[in-house]
Amino acid sequence: MTIKQLASECDEGPCPTVWGMAESENVLVQGFKVDDEEALATMQLPDNETVVRVPISLLLRVAREHLA
Repeated sequence: MTIKQLASECDEGPCPTVWGMAESENVLVQGFKVDDEEALATMQLPDNETVVRVPISLLLRVAREHLA
């Protein structure tokens, strides 16, 4: 799988980041792990899915710079 960093919340180190996937209409989202059991239970996630928390500002940046 070939990926490319589209936008990040910081210049260095691990932080929320959106990655584009070559030849795909999907993106990969790196964010803060959600471990709140009540929130996860409310979402009723299947075993093959997970949830991460990312800043709205990062998603808006990706939309502005890569989807316009």
